[in-house]
Amino acid sequence: MLVDAHNHMDFYGENLKKALDIIKKDDIKTLGCSMNLKSYIFTKKISEENENIIPCFGIHPWEAHKNYGNLDRFDDCIKECKALGEIGLDYYWVPEREKYPKMDMVFEYFLSRARRYDKITNIHTKGAENKILEYIKRYKLRTPIIHWYSGDMDVLKELLKCGCFFTISVDIGYSRITDEIVNILPLDRILTETDGPDSLEWVNKRYGYPWEVEGIVRKISNIKGIQYEELKNKISSNFNRLKL
Repeated sequence: MLVDAHNHMDFYGENLKKALDIIKKDDIKTLGCSMNLKSYIFTKKISEENENIIPCFGIHPWEAHKNYGNLDRFDDCIKECKALGEIGLDYYWVPEREKYPKMDMVFEYFLSRARRYDKITNIHTKGAENKILEYIKRYKLRTPIIHWYSGDMDVLKELLKCGCFFTISVDIGYSRITDEIVNILPLDRILTETDGPDSLEWVNKRYGYPWEVEGIVRKISNIKGIQYEELKNKISSNFNRLKL
């Protein structure tokens, strides 16, 4: 079993069938994160025919300013899903500071519900790592997944103390920071992710299919100095510990 702990199935467009076939054939357990309600419904539907896809409901920080009103309307979706994501804060890629209060409002709502319903969270932290740490400490969340971390290493170590898992993405081998993070992370906190097809395009201009997780595992195994199969099994064990 391979693990893709953060993907966006609605990003594949006309290539969706190929992506789904890869997920099934290569046995890739996939957390299908959502940007909003529409993408959650989409992912939930395709998961009915592919047991390797676990639909996650969340409002992405980029979508928060469009969805901050009447947040209780999302309660049923939050209760029914196995994990919440993608949720979080982004003070880096979102330059409009007037959007930040709405972002915080939506994120804190989801954290309160995660606490109430004992949900796993899949968290975007870009540029807001210290604040995310404060929120995680405040809400005492169950095994949060930190998606594609690129912040301060001291904050990373504090997040580890809070029980967080960390996804390693397609920039491994390209990013000095990501390679450094792999060196720091204990084996029992590592997960792998693709973040959808366009993330690899952002890194090296190549379209990314779910099979990219195999290459990520190989690169992690090289950095950590352990055999591929041993690491693959460890990441599978890490994922199973989430009890999704």
